[in-house]
Amino acid sequence: MTAYSVPPVEELLSKRVQEMVLHGEEPLGPYICRSGEDVDEKEDIMDTSPIPIIDLNLLSSSTTSDNEHEQELEKLGSALSSWGCFQGIAHGISASLLDKIRQVSREFFNQPMEEKNKYAKSVVDFQGYGADLVPEQGQFLDWSDRLFLEVFPEDVRQYNLWP
Repeated sequence: MTAYSVPPVEELLSKRVQEMVLHGEEPLGPYICRSGEDVDEKEDIMDTSPIPIIDLNLLSSSTTSDNEHEQELEKLGSALSSWGCFQGIAHGISASLLDKIRQVSREFFNQPMEEKNKYAKSVVDFQGYGADLVPEQGQFLDWSDRLFLEVFPEDVRQYNLWP
């Protein structure tokens, strides 16, 4: 792994990668992973394997056999431990609602940086617009920004972070 000094957390999370690119700045060391560096076999396999698909109906239906339920539950556990994510199907969310969510998301992320920053999270918060928290020492940082909003329970909603 290439050696670099890790700036303080506040500095790492105070600049969005998009802002750095717009201003012609070079990304900080922890954002850079050159081809072949720190890539393990698990990551190579994940690049070529499809994202796991979990049938949520099998997990929630009372008509699912115990065997089917157990198999899907094992599949979910495996997906989360190896990938950290999965594609959920048979969830009961209408296509029209999913389309609306995609539309609203695109509208938010297509806004100018100044507008998105109105909903920015602090370096210690999880909710709001920004990058994920700083990973463990030596890990590379994620280039993507996200908007994370807690919905339930209702008392954890922070409406000041909702566009």
